[in-house]
This record gives sequence, C-alpha cells and structure tokens, in this order.
Amino acid sequence: MRRFTSILLGVVMAAGLFAAGSADAAPKLLIGAHSALMGSFESVAHMKGYWKEQGLDYTISNFKQGKLMRNAIIQGNLDTGTTGFSPFTTAISKGARVMAIGVTANICDTQHIVVPVKSKAKSLKDLKGKTFANKKGTSTDFAFQSYVVPAHGLKSKDFPLLSVRTTERVAAIVSGNAQGAMLGDPMLEIAIQAGQVRSLENLCKYDKTRMMHVGNPATLKKHPELFEKYFRGWIKAHKLLKENPDEYAKVYYEDLIELGSKVKLSVVKKIVRRLRSEVFITDEVKKYLNDMADKQIKLGWIKKRADFTKTKWIDDSILRKVAKEMNYTAGMN
Repeated sequence: MRRFTSILLGVVMAAGLFAAGSADAAPKLLIGAHSALMGSFESVAHMKGYWKEQGLDYTISNFKQGKLMRNAIIQGNLDTGTTGFSPFTTAISKGARVMAIGVTANICDTQHIVVPVKSKAKSLKDLKGKTFANKKGTSTDFAFQSYVVPAHGLKSKDFPLLSVRTTERVAAIVSGNAQGAMLGDPMLEIAIQAGQVRSLENLCKYDKTRMMHVGNPATLKKHPELFEKYFRGWIKAHKLLKENPDEYAKVYYEDLIELGSKVKLSVVKKIVRRLRSEVFITDEVKKYLNDMADKQIKLGWIKKRADFTKTKWIDDSILRKVAKEMNYTAGMN
C-alpha cells in the first residue's frame, strides 16, 4: 500500500513506532493530507515528486477530518497538516500547543448547503426545524451558525444538528436522517452528478471560509529545514493549480483512484476550479481569528480567547522565506 490510512497510522503511532522528533531516528517529516479537496495540494506535491526533488524524507497519510490532524500534531504524532480555522482557534484558546504556519486555501466555493435532490426547499428558510448534517466545531459549522443562519433571520436552534463527518453526510441525506447538510468537494460534486443531492448555495457570500496549515512546534524548532523543503514542493502544487488546472486535476484524480475512489476525471476537473489558493497569514487573517474566537465564546465553545494578533502560535516566516525565494507573492502583505 502506497499510503497509510489515518486509522492504521493511529495504531502504529500509539505503539510508539512513529514517534515524531525521536532523537535516534533520521529526520523524516510526517505529513497529513485531508481526504477532502483541500488535501489535494499534498496529493499533487507527492504524486508529482515535488518533495523528492527537494530531497525531503517523509511519509504521507490521509485524514478524514482536519481536527484529527490538529490533535495528532498536539499529541506529537504528526509534523504538519491542515485544519479548519475554527478548530485551530479553539485549540489555542484552550492552551494547546500547535503552530499556524500558513493558510491552506479558501474553501468557500467548495462547501455547499445541500438538500435531497427531490426536496422542495429553495432556500435555508425552507429547512427551518429540519435536521441538518454537519460536524460540530468545524469551520463550516462555525460559518453556518455565525453567518449563514443569522443572514436568513434564523437561529441555530432552528436546525437540529446531526454531527457527522463529511464522508457520512450523503448517506444521512439519502436515508432521510437529515433534510439538509453542509457538503464539501469532492463528495459534493460526486453526489450532485449521482443525482443524490441538490445545492442551494455555497458559503462565499457569507464567509471567507479557510483552512489553516499547522505544524508541530518541536519539529519546527529542531528541523526547520524539513519545512523549507516541504513548502518548496507545496508551493509548486499551488503554482500548478493556477497555471495548469487540468494537469493539476489529472494528477489529483490519479491519486484519488489509487486511494480507492471511483470519482470521474470530469468531476475532478470541475472541482479544482472551485479551490482558491490563499497561503499567507495576513493581518486580515489574524483579525478574523480574533472575531471568530469572540463568536466562539458566544457559542459556548470556549470560555476565553487568545489574542491572535500577538500569539506566539502563529508564524508563517518559513513559508514567506520560501515563497520569496520562489517569487511567489500572491496575497502577501
């Protein structure tokens, strides 16, 4: 098998065979890749051999949820991965040790509010009182409760939550256990083309929903050179998406097939064009995190917040150094 699954990785790590930062082991970067579309940057960098070109020694493993990567990093079992802004904000505000090292992407156009294909609902208002499938505490859950619901003059309690992972939401819709859901690519487009769900709208007019690239503070301190090699390959993947999205889609498609997906190339070509490359932690991002944390307090997710304009747990200096060397400056401030 080319790549460990997240379940197998967890078992192996629990046995202590993959202890990150071991004093006796040769430096090897443990990379997490999201199973959803935002993980395609890691998939493409791996499949294209971008990291091998840099001489990076690494393993790559898939995770069904960003929060699982965040937790693995906090536990010292992973070196880098991606998680939602919301799980990152919650973790730091609760005193966890995980470093924000970049922004993975803007995913607002890859996340849609969906209903069963035969549903008569035309807007979110038509779903009032209906069960909604999403994952509690995620960035999409935060966006839904903090921006989407209020925009329709409604309240969170109007939508009983069925808290399930993205991979389980189509089944919840098809079975009738949920009458609406937040669904992301590639599962979103697969379900649409299969005639299982219909999209009401994406999140873009409500929220600039993004994913946070995170790193293990111990590995960052001990082996910053690994992250430099990592980001060189990762930025090449971002460049490929911008310059040749069809080639990017073809490589990502091949990875999905190798991992057991039955997705069509036509689906992948469509969804990669909905992924928005944003990589730097700007002042706007830090202010957004502060506003997010204030809203999380109101939601009861945290009791107090960190100041994300000052926290030591945000540092994208390695990314910025590499980006400058590669003349990649899009969105930098």
